[in-house]
Amino acid sequence: MPRINGIDPIEIVGTRETTTDPVIDLGTIGNRIDLDTDNDSSIRASADDVITLEAGGTDIANIQGSGVAVLSGRLTETLTAVDDDSQNMTLAVADIVAGINIHTTVTGGGTVTCDTGANIIAGVPLTADNQCVVSYYINDGNQTATFAVATGTTIANVANTIATNEAAILVWRRTSSSAVVLNIISS
Repeated sequence: MPRINGIDPIEIVGTRETTTDPVIDLGTIGNRIDLDTDNDSSIRASADDVITLEAGGTDIANIQGSGVAVLSGRLTETLTAVDDDSQNMTLAVADIVAGINIHTTVTGGGTVTCDTGANIIAGVPLTADNQCVVSYYINDGNQTATFAVATGTTIANVANTIATNEAAILVWRRTSSSAVVLNIISS
Protein backbone atom coordinates (compact mmCIF):
# COMPACT_ATOMS: atom_id res chain seq x y z
CA MET A 1 0.00 0.00 0.00
CA PRO A 2 1.23 3.51 -0.69
CA ARG A 3 2.07 5.78 2.20
CA ILE A 4 -0.16 8.82 2.69
CA ASN A 5 1.63 11.93 3.97
CA GLY A 6 4.42 9.68 5.21
CA ILE A 7 2.05 7.48 7.22
CA ASP A 8 1.21 3.86 6.57
CA PRO A 9 -2.57 3.48 6.07
CA ILE A 10 -4.56 1.08 8.21
CA GLU A 11 -4.65 -2.29 6.57
CA ILE A 12 -7.58 -4.54 7.36
CA VAL A 13 -6.56 -8.17 7.27
CA GLY A 14 -9.14 -10.77 6.23
CA THR A 15 -12.10 -10.78 3.93
CA ARG A 16 -15.82 -10.43 4.33
CA GLU A 17 -17.65 -13.73 4.12
CA THR A 18 -21.02 -12.14 3.26
CA THR A 19 -22.29 -8.68 2.42
CA THR A 20 -23.75 -8.38 5.93
CA ASP A 21 -20.54 -9.02 7.88
CA PRO A 22 -19.50 -6.02 10.04
CA VAL A 23 -16.99 -3.89 8.20
CA ILE A 24 -14.81 -0.87 8.68
CA ASP A 25 -15.24 1.21 5.55
CA LEU A 26 -13.56 4.58 5.66
CA GLY A 27 -14.34 5.65 2.14
CA THR A 28 -16.74 3.85 -0.15
CA ILE A 29 -19.94 3.70 1.93
CA GLY A 30 -19.82 6.88 3.94
CA ASN A 31 -16.90 6.80 6.37
CA ARG A 32 -18.48 4.39 8.84
CA ILE A 33 -17.72 1.58 11.23
CA ASP A 34 -20.56 -0.94 11.24
CA LEU A 35 -20.88 -2.73 14.56
CA ASP A 36 -23.26 -5.58 13.75
CA THR A 37 -24.03 -8.04 10.98
CA ASP A 38 -27.01 -6.22 9.47
CA ASN A 39 -25.11 -2.92 9.30
CA ASP A 40 -27.74 -0.89 11.15
CA SER A 41 -25.61 0.05 14.17
CA SER A 42 -22.65 2.23 13.35
CA ILE A 43 -20.36 5.09 14.12
CA ARG A 44 -19.93 7.29 11.06
CA ALA A 45 -18.88 10.68 9.80
CA SER A 46 -22.24 11.93 8.51
CA ALA A 47 -20.91 15.36 7.58
CA ASP A 48 -17.69 17.31 7.88
CA ASP A 49 -16.71 17.39 11.58
CA VAL A 50 -19.84 15.48 12.67
CA ILE A 51 -19.83 11.98 14.17
CA THR A 52 -23.18 10.18 14.17
CA LEU A 53 -24.08 7.24 16.42
CA GLU A 54 -26.65 4.88 14.91
CA ALA A 55 -28.44 1.97 16.62
CA GLY A 56 -31.02 -0.28 14.99
CA GLY A 57 -31.12 1.89 11.88
CA THR A 58 -31.95 5.06 13.84
CA ASP A 59 -29.55 7.96 14.26
CA ILE A 60 -29.34 8.45 18.04
CA ALA A 61 -26.86 11.31 18.47
CA ASN A 62 -24.53 13.69 16.66
CA ILE A 63 -21.24 14.69 18.22
CA GLN A 64 -19.52 17.83 16.99
CA GLY A 65 -17.39 20.68 18.26
CA SER A 66 -20.40 22.53 19.66
CA GLY A 67 -21.59 19.56 21.73
CA VAL A 68 -23.79 16.48 21.58
CA ALA A 69 -27.25 16.57 20.02
CA VAL A 70 -29.69 13.79 20.90
CA LEU A 71 -31.60 12.95 17.73
CA SER A 72 -33.89 10.20 18.97
CA GLY A 73 -35.16 9.18 22.39
CA ARG A 74 -34.27 10.90 25.65
CA LEU A 75 -31.20 11.14 27.79
CA THR A 76 -31.50 8.97 30.85
CA GLU A 77 -29.22 8.60 33.80
CA THR A 78 -29.04 6.41 36.84
CA LEU A 79 -29.09 8.43 40.05
CA THR A 80 -28.69 7.42 43.68
CA ALA A 81 -30.85 8.89 46.43
CA VAL A 82 -28.92 10.03 49.51
CA ASP A 83 -31.12 10.54 52.59
CA ASP A 84 -30.07 12.88 55.40
CA ASP A 85 -32.39 13.04 58.41
CA SER A 86 -31.00 15.98 60.36
CA GLN A 87 -31.61 19.65 60.93
CA ASN A 88 -28.41 20.67 59.12
CA MET A 89 -26.48 18.87 56.42
CA THR A 90 -23.40 19.23 54.26
CA LEU A 91 -24.06 18.74 50.56
CA ALA A 92 -20.76 17.03 49.78
CA VAL A 93 -19.48 16.38 46.27
CA ALA A 94 -20.37 12.67 46.70
CA ASP A 95 -23.99 13.74 47.30
CA ILE A 96 -23.94 15.93 44.18
CA VAL A 97 -22.55 13.06 42.10
CA ALA A 98 -25.17 10.68 43.57
CA GLY A 99 -27.77 13.00 42.05
CA ILE A 100 -30.76 13.02 44.44
CA ASN A 101 -30.52 14.45 47.95
CA ILE A 102 -33.45 13.93 50.31
CA HIS A 103 -33.17 16.10 53.41
CA THR A 104 -35.63 15.57 56.23
CA THR A 105 -35.35 18.85 58.11
CA VAL A 106 -36.36 18.52 61.77
CA THR A 107 -36.55 20.58 64.99
CA GLY A 108 -36.03 23.99 63.37
CA GLY A 109 -34.89 25.61 60.16
CA GLY A 110 -32.01 23.69 58.63
CA THR A 111 -28.88 24.77 56.82
CA VAL A 112 -27.54 22.99 53.75
CA THR A 113 -23.84 23.84 53.50
CA CYS A 114 -22.35 23.27 50.05
CA ASP A 115 -18.99 21.58 49.60
CA THR A 116 -16.03 23.71 48.49
CA GLY A 117 -15.63 24.74 44.88
CA ALA A 118 -12.33 22.88 44.60
CA ASN A 119 -13.90 19.65 45.91
CA ILE A 120 -16.85 19.92 43.50
CA ILE A 121 -14.57 20.63 40.53
CA ALA A 122 -12.30 17.67 41.34
CA GLY A 123 -15.01 15.23 42.40
CA VAL A 124 -17.58 15.62 39.61
CA PRO A 125 -15.19 16.33 37.69
CA LEU A 126 -15.72 19.68 35.98
CA THR A 127 -12.70 20.02 33.71
CA ALA A 128 -13.42 23.32 31.92
CA ASP A 129 -15.04 26.64 32.75
CA ASN A 130 -18.82 26.73 32.15
CA GLN A 131 -19.21 22.95 32.45
CA CYS A 132 -22.26 22.12 34.55
CA VAL A 133 -23.68 19.25 36.53
CA VAL A 134 -27.28 19.01 37.72
CA SER A 135 -28.47 17.46 40.97
CA TYR A 136 -31.80 17.38 42.76
CA TYR A 137 -32.64 18.42 46.33
CA ILE A 138 -35.84 17.40 48.13
CA ASN A 139 -36.82 18.83 51.51
CA ASP A 140 -39.30 16.26 52.83
CA GLY A 141 -39.05 17.54 56.39
CA ASN A 142 -41.18 19.98 58.35
CA GLN A 143 -38.78 22.97 58.36
CA THR A 144 -37.41 25.39 55.76
CA ALA A 145 -33.86 24.68 54.58
CA THR A 146 -31.43 27.48 53.74
CA PHE A 147 -28.43 26.92 51.46
CA ALA A 148 -25.04 28.25 52.60
CA VAL A 149 -21.74 28.41 50.73
CA ALA A 150 -18.21 27.24 51.42
CA THR A 151 -14.92 28.48 50.00
CA GLY A 152 -15.13 28.68 46.21
CA THR A 153 -18.92 28.30 45.97
CA THR A 154 -21.39 31.10 45.29
CA ILE A 155 -25.17 31.01 45.11
CA ALA A 156 -26.22 32.96 42.03
CA ASN A 157 -29.81 33.69 42.98
CA VAL A 158 -31.35 35.12 46.12
CA ALA A 159 -33.83 32.23 46.43
CA ASN A 160 -31.56 30.10 48.57
CA THR A 161 -34.31 28.61 50.75
CA ILE A 162 -36.37 25.50 50.11
CA ALA A 163 -39.67 25.33 51.99
CA THR A 164 -41.02 22.23 53.69
CA ASN A 165 -42.13 19.51 51.26
CA GLU A 166 -40.59 21.36 48.32
CA ALA A 167 -37.81 20.46 45.92
CA ALA A 168 -35.19 22.17 43.78
CA ILE A 169 -33.02 21.54 40.77
CA LEU A 170 -29.43 22.49 41.54
CA VAL A 171 -27.25 23.58 38.61
CA TRP A 172 -23.56 23.66 39.54
CA ARG A 173 -21.39 25.60 37.03
CA ARG A 174 -17.61 25.86 37.09
CA THR A 175 -16.51 29.48 36.66
CA SER A 176 -12.76 29.05 37.25
CA SER A 177 -10.30 26.36 38.30
CA SER A 178 -11.38 26.80 41.93
CA ALA A 179 -14.88 28.32 41.83
CA VAL A 180 -18.41 27.03 41.25
CA VAL A 181 -21.66 28.97 41.02
CA LEU A 182 -24.86 27.27 42.20
CA ASN A 183 -28.20 28.17 40.64
CA ILE A 184 -31.15 26.94 42.71
CA ILE A 185 -34.29 26.41 40.65
CA SER A 186 -37.16 25.78 43.08
CA SER A 187 -40.90 25.42 42.89
